[in-house]
Amino acid sequence: MIKGAIFDFDGTLVDSMFIWDTFAEDYLKSLGIEPKENLAEIFKTFTLEQAAEYYRNHYGITLSVEEIVDGINDMVAKIYRTKVLLKPGVSDFLKRLHISGVKMCVATVTDRPIVKEVLTRLGVYDYFSEIFTCAQVGYNKENPQIYRQALKHLGTEKAETLVFEDVLHAIKTAKEDGFKVAAVYDSHEMCQKEIKEISDYYVSDFKTFCLKTKMKTALTVAGSDSSGGAGIQADIKAMTMNGVYAMSVITALTAQNTVGVKAISDSTPEFLKSQLDAVFEDIFPDSIKIGMVSSAELIDVIADRLKFYNARNIVVDPVMVATSGSSLIKTDAIKALVEKLLPVATLVTPNIPEAEVLSGMKIKCGDDMIKSAKFIENNYGCSVLLKGGHSADNANDLLCENGKLIWFDGKRIDNPNTHGTGCTLSSAIAANLAKGFSLYESVKKAKDYVFNAIAAGLDLGSGSGPIRHNFITGEDN
Repeated sequence: MIKGAIFDFDGTLVDSMFIWDTFAEDYLKSLGIEPKENLAEIFKTFTLEQAAEYYRNHYGITLSVEEIVDGINDMVAKIYRTKVLLKPGVSDFLKRLHISGVKMCVATVTDRPIVKEVLTRLGVYDYFSEIFTCAQVGYNKENPQIYRQALKHLGTEKAETLVFEDVLHAIKTAKEDGFKVAAVYDSHEMCQKEIKEISDYYVSDFKTFCLKTKMKTALTVAGSDSSGGAGIQADIKAMTMNGVYAMSVITALTAQNTVGVKAISDSTPEFLKSQLDAVFEDIFPDSIKIGMVSSAELIDVIADRLKFYNARNIVVDPVMVATSGSSLIKTDAIKALVEKLLPVATLVTPNIPEAEVLSGMKIKCGDDMIKSAKFIENNYGCSVLLKGGHSADNANDLLCENGKLIWFDGKRIDNPNTHGTGCTLSSAIAANLAKGFSLYESVKKAKDYVFNAIAAGLDLGSGSGPIRHNFITGEDN
């Protein structure tokens, strides 16, 4: 529930960016000086004080910083007083927030008296308890101090406070400091695609905007399991049941069931690239799970596209052998996996046999698991969840994150039907990373989900059957 709102002024509450497109050049011209460069671009993230210093250092203006700032404010104030209007729908939107008890303030680069005068003229000043300016806090919006001071004033928590901003650098600053951000469309900001990807909400029009949480998305890049227990079918079920919108890119078609894999038909590298581009260009995933990729050529394509799109929250399940015992990866693919895919991953989730391949070590006990996990993290650059289900002693899993070791106690369940548990676990981890949970929290939540899916006791097929992904619903019909 949103209890606090911090609003930018120019381009967010009011249509005023046209003023700032030309103010830098207009001020120089008012002094009889011809601009030598594109000052609008240079001043994009500047406070007025920084702009004044720039004038003094690069154009030889002898006026003081205060005099230059006053001159700029006098120039633009005349336009603000007569021409600047609220964005469509803003007045009604602020009224709705006020009625709902949401506390509001303004955080802006613009001079405080101008902001107060305009908001008063437009009839919305009383909705805001305070106006914070970059000059007041001493930092521009590439530093989060203005949002932190506004938050302290509102007396709300970050998780329940929404920052409304229209420009990319300010949106990034607020997001990186842990705020929820509603990006407001303004025609003067060209980076709308990136803004949509990183913001929690996107306001194209205040008249139609309502505070509905944007659903997080997760992508599975894996093979298809015709029996539905593993592969992309299991991934989509797990992601959906863990509260995200699931998408898929198919690396291979398999003809398999609970008894074994009968045939595999790989996607071509060209078609795999087309699938990845189609997803990333439209619905950018908040996390990616990578499962069965049987050839080096396909791994090369995946690694290339992940780097190209600067993908985040990448979980690699190094699927080498199916639960039934069938091999699912070619020998040359393992080399490509460790050299190209793991270095871009957030987490790799090998079981004991897979960890032995990745580390070149035999694993017989907990100490061996620690050595193997540390080797994988140190050599391949990603965190490791080494799954202990193949251990003779217990089913404990080991998370190695930035050198820190955390054990997750595992309880064995008397159920032979575990087809697709590895796929399900890695997909549930990816889903929780997409929702913003830490790696530790994501693993813990995913393990609890898988435990309950196995404990639900689904019994299908004549081999190692699938688990019950939808145990949460309790529906048998």
